Amino acid sequence: MNESHAELTAWGLSHIDVGDDAVILDVGCGGGKALKRLSGRAKNGRLFGVDYSETSVGVARRENEADIAGGKMEIIHGSVSDLPFRDGMFDIVTTVESYYFWPDLAHDFREVRRVMKDGGVFAIIAEMYNHKNQSEEDKYIVKTLEMHNNTPGELENMLLGAGFAKVTVDTDEENGWLCAIAEK
Repeated sequence: MNESHAELTAWGLSHIDVGDDAVILDVGCGGGKALKRLSGRAKNGRLFGVDYSETSVGVARRENEADIAGGKMEIIHGSVSDLPFRDGMFDIVTTVESYYFWPDLAHDFREVRRVMKDGGVFAIIAEMYNHKNQSEEDKYIVKTLEMHNNTPGELENMLLGAGFAKVTVDTDEENGWLCAIAEK
């Protein structure tokens, strides 16, 4: 995960401004590399990761051992459907290559919005989305794994429907990448 998503993650994270003191949540933190990148940008910030997989939580904790030991970062086992954080806690929420598997996008997007501060930013970074040039292999993967495979317009409408004030979606068709930025 950490290796194969590095270029996509860098591209996606380039779409957001990260303040030195930002409080950040990475949902579906996987191997923890996105958190590590974000930690470098939020010099005095506080970072949290949550993942449904206990194995991923362990990997992410090892990847970010120094930040965890220093009290800058916390990584926990949990679900996007019931985030264990108070309302209005985060300046930035990110998810890299995980929203495809969220159980209920409408509910889960509202749950992400709940934990964001007013003016906060939610970044969805994905290597696959529904578009006219999507490969047959990707379509097969989507069907087999029962993944969400939204068009940029569908994703924008869902985020607006969840109460986000402004949504922009950028795509890199050559790579099949998508970055949706939703502002609270």
